[in-house]
Amino acid sequence: SLERGKLRFDSPATGTIPVEWDNVAVLTSEQNIQVETVNGERFLGELLTGADELSVLVRTASGPVTLQMQQVVFMTPIEESRIDRLDADLTAGYTFAKASEVQQFSLGLDMDFRTETWIFGLSADVLRSDSEDSESSQRQSLDLRYRHLRKNRWYTGAIVSLNRNDELDLDLRTSIGVGGGRYLRQTNSATLTLGGGLQFSRENVSAGISNEDTVEGVVALNWDWFRYDTPELDLSTSLQVIPNLSDTGRVRSEFDISLRWEVIEDLFWELSFYDSYDSDPVVDGAEKNDFGVGTALGWSF
Repeated sequence: SLERGKLRFDSPATGTIPVEWDNVAVLTSEQNIQVETVNGERFLGELLTGADELSVLVRTASGPVTLQMQQVVFMTPIEESRIDRLDADLTAGYTFAKASEVQQFSLGLDMDFRTETWIFGLSADVLRSDSEDSESSQRQSLDLRYRHLRKNRWYTGAIVSLNRNDELDLDLRTSIGVGGGRYLRQTNSATLTLGGGLQFSRENVSAGISNEDTVEGVVALNWDWFRYDTPELDLSTSLQVIPNLSDTGRVRSEFDISLRWEVIEDLFWELSFYDSYDSDPVVDGAEKNDFGVGTALGWSF
C-alpha cells in the first residue's frame, strides 16, 4: 500500500517494511491494486514494470495505463482483509502545574476505514481540567464522517457531530450535515481540501434554557503536511467557519492544529492547539472563546 508518501510491504517473514516513495525505482505486484494520482484519477489492476524507471504500468480491464511514479499518491490492494483497511491513532496526555494546582487529562481517537470509492471516519476527543480554585471543566467531541470519492478529486459526504463544552455552557450540541468538496492539492508531502455544506444543529445548554434548533452553513479548510526525513513530522490544520442561517449574524468557528513527531516506529509525541468561537452564545454572559494547548503520546495502528 502507498499513503502519505510511504510505500509499505507486509509479509509473514518480515512484518511491515516502510519505504519512502521517492526512493522507489521499480514496482510490480500480482495483486489487484487501486492506484490514485495527484489529479484524482483512479485505476484498478495489476502493477507491471513500466517502459522506464520511475514509471509503473497498471493493467486495467480496459487496457494498460502507464503512470509516472511522482504522479501516484495512493495505492491499496482491494483483496486485503477488511481489518487491514482500518487506520487508527490513539493519543493520551497528562499535564500538571504545581504553581496553580491545575491538572489536565486528554484522550483522543482518530480512525479511517477506506474502500475503493468511500471513506468512513470517526474522531473522538476528551479534555478534562481540574484545579483547587474552580470546578472541573470538560470538552468532549465525537464526529462520524462519510465521504464518497468522485471524479477529478471531488467528493460528497455526510457528518454526524456531538459536542460538549463546559467553558461555553454547552451541555450538548448535536449536528447532522451533508455537503461536498474537492481535494485542491494532493501530493506525497501534502494535501489541501476545501469543502462546504448545510447542517441542522440542536443545542442543549446548562443554564436551563430551552433547546435551540438552527440551520447552519459550513465552510471547511483542511491542510496536512508530512515529512519522512529524520525527524519525521506531521502537521495537520483544520478550520471550520459556521454561519447561522436561522439566526442571522451569529457565526461559530472551530480551529485545530497539531504537530506530530514520531519518537520510534508507530509511537509519536503530539503538540496541539484548539480554538472554539461563538459570536453570540445561547446563554447570556457565556464565554465566546475557548482555547487550549495540549501535549500527548500517541500510538498509530
